[in-house]
Amino acid sequence: MNRIAAALFLVVAVSGSSLAQQQSAATPPYELTVRTIPLHHLTSAEAVKLLSPYSLTPGGGVYEISPQIRAVTVRETPKIFAEMMAVLSQYDREPASVTLNFQLIAAENSNSRDPGVAILDSLLRNVLKYSGYRLLTTSVATASENGYVSQTLSADGETFTLGVSVSDLRIEGTAASVHLTVALSRNAAPAKGQMPASVFTTGVTVPVGQTVVLGTSSTDSGQRALFLTVRPQLASTKK
Repeated sequence: MNRIAAALFLVVAVSGSSLAQQQSAATPPYELTVRTIPLHHLTSAEAVKLLSPYSLTPGGGVYEISPQIRAVTVRETPKIFAEMMAVLSQYDREPASVTLNFQLIAAENSNSRDPGVAILDSLLRNVLKYSGYRLLTTSVATASENGYVSQTLSADGETFTLGVSVSDLRIEGTAASVHLTVALSRNAAPAKGQMPASVFTTGVTVPVGQTVVLGTSSTDSGQRALFLTVRPQLASTKK
């Protein structure tokens, strides 16, 4: 008799659990926000592709109204909806531009101090083996997001080609930054004992408004190394 009662109790417990799950599925414990969002620069297809990975709630989603209408309809919980709007605000904008300020610096074994690099002189002396640093030339370039810019630099009777690719430009608040791929090379064929034509190529993410030093510890003719400083500033932040 006890065994029968136990079996009946188990059936009731399982049935009760299943009923509770059905009720939970029928009445989800969350509220969905539904809004149609106008777009300024992205197409509706681009916005759907951008936002869809953030929509994880059952019954939620991002919907294209029409290829001819620059808007999408979003159905999500208030928290996820707010996150999606923050993402949309970051990317639904006119491509920004940055102004890039460059300094080409020679690192040498000398006791001279160049006023043109006075701020960097002490810092470089602490981390590099050279005793003197000299400003060779400066340059300013403006590049658009996902763009490329190239310039010719002249210094000490040589010419160099400076090429910079700009990507992943973030313009919001204190986290503003840009990823730069920088290549510096000599234009003339290298003479005996000199470095190859390519001086260096590197990629770096730079906070907007800050200066980074790029280069290599290798020397040309055993006497000098070349370094490049770059300081990005936002040139355009139109929405």
